[in-house]
Amino acid sequence: MAEQEKGYKLVYGKIHEQLKRKWFQYTELFFIVGSIASIIYSSFEISAPFRAQLFLFNYIASFVFTIEYALRLISAPMQYPDKRGWQARLKYVFSFYGIIDFVAILPFVIIYTYQNSPHLHLVVLAYILIIFKLIRYSRSFRLIGEVLHAVREELVTAYTACGIMLGFSGILMYYIERYAQPEAFANIGDGFWWAIVAFTTVGYGDIYPITPLGRLLSSLISLIGIAMIAIPTGIISSAFMNMMLDKRKERDEKEKEKTDTENNP
Repeated sequence: MAEQEKGYKLVYGKIHEQLKRKWFQYTELFFIVGSIASIIYSSFEISAPFRAQLFLFNYIASFVFTIEYALRLISAPMQYPDKRGWQARLKYVFSFYGIIDFVAILPFVIIYTYQNSPHLHLVVLAYILIIFKLIRYSRSFRLIGEVLHAVREELVTAYTACGIMLGFSGILMYYIERYAQPEAFANIGDGFWWAIVAFTTVGYGDIYPITPLGRLLSSLISLIGIAMIAIPTGIISSAFMNMMLDKRKERDEKEKEKTDTENNP
């Protein structure tokens, strides 16, 4: 039994190593970028032969992504060595990359099974999420993810405060303006929409208060919105700078150790 388990781990390790090879990464990048380009091209008026070629490319890309998903699922115990076999695979399936990898194979799994489904466009819409597969190969995106993860509690606090403020101001504005302009503030949902637009200082101009009290509230919300948006921006900026400084310090220490080793063999 131990020998069999050792053999499985050897196979998983070889698959895991191949998934990290440059040739595999470049191949997947080619199909990811090609799939994104095909989504863009398909929105234009193109000839039937070219559309057929895009369809064929997406078919091949989906097949490649299906193989990749299967290999990552099989080798998940190597990616999560602290988990048992099925636990590691389950963790991969529900991880960020696992979900994105699964979304990438949806067209291959569903489109050819339910070709006449009226909800097929939702599958194609989900396929746009394939762009997030690029994050796996982008150091910049990974760095942003690390920064957001490091300050997640602070961001939750800041955005919770923003949400409470939005809800309060949206409901209050609805009750202030609903009799003055019932066509604009027909329900509290319209109040929430106004609050979001005013809070972010976008100002589309489709809904705005006309009563003196409503205008006063709008002015206050716009000023508060500027301050509230600055809070998470400052949190992220500070965390990003700290992480960059830490990485630079770590790199300098490694270079110093390397220099000391070379000078004192």
